[in-house]
Amino acid sequence: MPNQVSSAQLRPANNQVVVWSLNPHGLTAHFPTPALAPTRTPTFPRGRTVAGLAEWQKNKIMRYIDDNVESCIRVQELGAQVRLSASRFSKGFKVSFGKSPYDYVLARRIEAAKYLITSTDEPLSQIAQACGLSDQAHLSKVFKRLVGVTPLNWRRRHASGSAVPVASQPWSRLAQSSERVMAM
Repeated sequence: MPNQVSSAQLRPANNQVVVWSLNPHGLTAHFPTPALAPTRTPTFPRGRTVAGLAEWQKNKIMRYIDDNVESCIRVQELGAQVRLSASRFSKGFKVSFGKSPYDYVLARRIEAAKYLITSTDEPLSQIAQACGLSDQAHLSKVFKRLVGVTPLNWRRRHASGSAVPVASQPWSRLAQSSERVMAM
């Protein structure tokens, strides 16, 4: 641990024990198990604390992102949904989710793409657009980086179909609207 001036044990919303220490650079979180730590440990300037989002704000944002995964989603829009400035929202989001709003939205787009790839026979270019990605190349690049395989290989591996009922997925409407576009 860095030069520890003082420390306090706090329990965040997920009941995970975190040790906070004050050091010359500010307040730093130390996680007892590295696997439980967010992708990047938040460090705040001395004298300032950044709280995460309230539970209602997290729920509203997750729902908004899933409902608008095919659209361009800006940080200003997300902040406005929960009555926060873009800057305050970004900081609170990072504390609550352990990643930036951009990274979270991108991950949700890929989850939607995984669902559509396994539950429809739509071309990957249509799926990319239905998930808010610019084109098939963008989908392939991001998909491979986050999932580890290309979308086509994912489709081949999961060709048996989805065991999850269509209506239970937040983006099942994308599959239905994508089928209507292809029928025209």
